[in-house]
This record gives sequence, C-alpha cells and structure tokens, in this order.
Amino acid sequence: MVKKIAGSFLFILVLFISISKYKTVLAQANEDFKADYSVEYQLKDSGSALKTAVSFKISITNLRSDVYVKKFTISFPKNFNISNLTASDDNGAITPTITVDQEKTRVDMEFTNPVTGKNSVNNFTLHFNQDNLFKINGNIWEVIIPTVKSKQPDTIYKVVVDLPPETKRKISISKPKPDLVLNLPDDNQITWNNVQTKTIYAVFGDKQYYRADLTYHIKNPNIYPVLTEVAFPPDTLYQKVYLNSISPKPTSVYTDRDGNFMGKYILAPSEIKTVNYSAVIEEDVLPRQDMLALSRSQIVNQKDYLLTAQKYWEITKNLDKIKKIKTPSDDYYFVTSDLQYNFDKLVGSNARLGAEEVLSQPNNAVCLEFTDLFIAIARENGILSREIEGYGFSQDQSFRPISLNGDILHSWPEYYSSEANLWIPVDPTWENTSGIDYYKSFDLNHITFAIHGVSSTYPLPAGTYKTGSSRDVLITPASTVPSEAIRISLNNLTYSNKINTKTKNPLSFLVRNDGNTTLINLPVQIEGTGIEFANPNITVPELPPYGESTVKTQYTAISSQNIQTANFSLKIAGQKLFTGNVSIYSFNYDLAIQITEYVLGAFVILLIFKFIFRKKNKRG
Repeated sequence: MVKKIAGSFLFILVLFISISKYKTVLAQANEDFKADYSVEYQLKDSGSALKTAVSFKISITNLRSDVYVKKFTISFPKNFNISNLTASDDNGAITPTITVDQEKTRVDMEFTNPVTGKNSVNNFTLHFNQDNLFKINGNIWEVIIPTVKSKQPDTIYKVVVDLPPETKRKISISKPKPDLVLNLPDDNQITWNNVQTKTIYAVFGDKQYYRADLTYHIKNPNIYPVLTEVAFPPDTLYQKVYLNSISPKPTSVYTDRDGNFMGKYILAPSEIKTVNYSAVIEEDVLPRQDMLALSRSQIVNQKDYLLTAQKYWEITKNLDKIKKIKTPSDDYYFVTSDLQYNFDKLVGSNARLGAEEVLSQPNNAVCLEFTDLFIAIARENGILSREIEGYGFSQDQSFRPISLNGDILHSWPEYYSSEANLWIPVDPTWENTSGIDYYKSFDLNHITFAIHGVSSTYPLPAGTYKTGSSRDVLITPASTVPSEAIRISLNNLTYSNKINTKTKNPLSFLVRNDGNTTLINLPVQIEGTGIEFANPNITVPELPPYGESTVKTQYTAISSQNIQTANFSLKIAGQKLFTGNVSIYSFNYDLAIQITEYVLGAFVILLIFKFIFRKKNKRG
C-alpha cells in the first residue's frame, strides 16, 4: 500500500494579540495523527534579567497506517527574542529552515527518516534561548507561558520549569496549579503534567512592592471656603501602605465606612491646590493576619449597604438573562463569557455604561462594565460585593489592559465569602482578555486606590483629580523592602490630679499616628497604683498616618485612707508615653475642704459687697 504524506503540520505556539481579542491559532490536527508536547524551561538568574534555556519536544503519533507526517512547522511571535535555535529528530541533528518577518519567527522542520505505521511515533526536539519569557517584576518573578490548544481531548501538554538552585523564591501563585513542586537544595522544579488552559501563569515570591507617586489637583470654584476630601491608597486585607510623604499635609484624616484613607483640605475661595503623595505599597498573596479581625468586625456594619442597588449597579429590564445565576462563580463566569472587551474604548471617550446597559451591549465593555455587571448580579442574589478602583500593573496591555477615564487605571470587584469570612478579589476583565483564571486565585499586580461599597462613584481614586492632560499616576516596581516606623504622640491629656475616695473621675487624651503605616488594633494600656480604671485596656481599631483618635475612660480611688498619692502610666503599642500622679483624699476630708472653700468664698464675696456698699454711702 502506498502511504500518503500528511503534509506540513503547522501550528502557532503562542497567541497572536489582535486589537479585538486574545486569539490562539489551533493546531491543524485531525484523526490522522496527534501531537503531544513536553516543554522544559531552565532559568538562569543574571541579576538584572532572567535568561531561559528552552527544550521543546513534539511527539507525533500516526493514527493511520497509510498516513504519516513528513514536515512540521512551528511559529513564535517575534517579540519572544529567540536565539541559538537548534533542532533534531530521532535520527540526530536536522537543519531547520528559519524565516523571520515583522510578526513572527517561523521554523520549518522535516523528518530525515520517519517511521511509519499505525501508532508509530516520531519526535522533533528544539533547543533555544529566550531572554524575556520570565520577567523580574520588582520583588517577584512572573511568567506567562502560552500553551498549544488542541482539538484532540487526549493531547498531552507537559511543562517543566527548573529554577536556579540558589534561588530562595518559591512559587506563590500558579494558574493552573502544578502537579509537582520540588524544593530541594539542588533541584527546584515545578511540573504541570497535562495543561488544559490557554496559558500558565506563575509568580515566584509571596510579596510585591511598588513605588507610588500620585498627584491630586483640587480646586474650589466657589466664592466661599470649602472643605474637600482626597482618597489616598488604603490598607486592605491584601495591601499595606508605607507612606513616604503627603505634601501639603491634610488638615485631618479619617478612615471611612469602606476603609478608604481620606484626607481633608480647607480651600479658600477660588483656591487651587496640588497635593503630592509618595509611598511604597506592599501587595500580599495571602490575607494579612493583622487585618483579619478588623475586616471581619467591619462587615457587621457594612452589610446594610453592600446589598443595595446603586447607580450602575442595578438591573431591572434584563433580569431574565441572569435568573439562573446563584453563586459568585456563576456570576463570575457569566460576566467573563458574556461580555467582550472593546479595545477601541481605550482611546477617546469612554462613557460608563453600567450593568443594565452593558447587558444590551455586551461587545462594548471595558473593566468598569465587567465590574459593574458582576456587582449588580451579586447584590441581586444577596452576595455582598463592592468595587475596587486602582492600578493594574501590566507589562502587556494586550493580555491585561488598563483603562479608565482620567488616567491609566483599572477596576475589579470583590465579593464577601461567608464560608471563608473573607473579602475575595476577582478580575473577570483580565480573564476575558488573557485567559488567566482570576477567580480561583488572584495576583500581585492589583493596587487599590479607592474602595466603592457605599457609592458606585465616590470617593474618586487617584488619577481622576486632574487638570488638563496631566499624568498623575506613576507606579514602578520596587525590590527593596521598606521599614516600618511606629511613632505615636499623646495630646490633649485631661484628668484631675486631686480626687476623693468616692467620685468617678474622667480621663481623656488624643492618640496621634505620626508614623508611616496604618496602625491596626492599636493597644492602649493604662496602669495605676492606688487608683482603678474602668477600662484599663482599650483598642483603637484603625489609625492611619496623621490620624487621631480620642480615648476616654474613668478612674476611682482604691483606698479610703485620708491622704495619699497614687500614680498611673499610659502605654500605647508598648511605649510608655506618660506618667502622672494623683492626690487622693477621703470623701469626708474632701467634703470638709470643699465646704471650707465654699464658706471662705462666700465670706470674701460678702466683704466685697460690704466694701462697695460703704463706698456708695460715702458718695451719697
């Protein structure tokens, strides 16, 4: 029987980015043969960059006795920066034909002496170097590995990553999860055995740091003074802010119901003020342990508004489209699949459609619409949800686009998991554009500027306090870990230093955070000898930089002895900030003194009146 040659087998290894959507050209496999893939990436850390030696093996199985594969073509996008490419088949080295154009590098290979017959297997192996696959992003390593999507369900796609043996970085995020992780002194290896997703996304390192330089342009168009507010990046379950400076300093600051860090400024009539903000922002893979108790206590008072409809978060006409959605995952995957990202809206006007309108225009969505629809559906189904507006650090905007009116911003939703008792961030926008799963796990590239739960439009995030076309958001990865400076001052201390043995006496003071981080569950301890405090251990739940909190309590004397001296001290976060003395009198003794002081006072007043009366009589 004369065997038929199946011809050239062409596939594109990685995705092509088009202006409309992330696309993958599929392997032209059919029932005549199937291809399995095994790719190994060996990383070498050169300090400023990660170089990768790639071994790419393709195993082609003939599924018919009269057909076999003679040629094979593989293409890489030109920006893959491939060098030193060699190829071989089962019989040894072969000479591939390499063609480079403006879009791709094409590699054509031909078997020297392929085996034939049903279930026979022929192998190609490529070796090459790639300099820009694994990226150093501040404190982490990050990689997006595209995979070959095959129509055949039994296709094997295996990926192995060999880390440098000296590295201390461990994998913290993986989508999908690896099948094997080895952390041995001389063997750091991660293996995915049968990848079914369009991409593998992995992060090495559990914290990321960003330098944030933000500019806020605020103005008062009125002829009278006004008090205006500015939203600075807040601390969250997954974010910690190390403040460098705010210039000029706000008149006062507070944390609102959603957890936003709000600064207040008084503006004179027609005044224009520029506020410059600088900080290092830490993003964490896992929820911050110091924030858990605070977050869980806050949700009790937030439930009343996290289910209400708001502008952009309401659906009234298209309820039939979402009637089958009941869970957060239903919501997420409906939004991800039903909407289509419109890259054309990145330029020009970008009117916010809201949940109701985007259901009628599903191909006209950007991050705001993905977020609005998720929240509207969640609240309709009794799922606590809110919007986060901030910055999405992206090294490829075709994978992970960022857009919002005003500056280079991004928007994503969070829902509250009653099972985990946690806020869970998700990003249906970036899954739609990249194919990376942002429901089962998140990443370290989302920086929170403002939290919207009470309102869908307030407070405004950094980047929207603009004048003209100014660039007001600058975010750069930082590799150095900032230091935390805890500085607390005590002001407006009020107490009585003379008390009796029966009265309750007020004590109040102002705690101010002069440090560079938000203080969570700040402990205030009042210790006394000879006096007893109604509440000697007080906790200030949250105190942002420049923030102040008034602490009040009462104290009484312990002993009923006549005259004695007591003392007390104030400790805040373990620091002793004040020591004071209190004189204690017995109640009777104190009462006698008060009566004496009253009588003497009355006598003095009588003498004064008598003196005045006598002077008047003399004049008469």
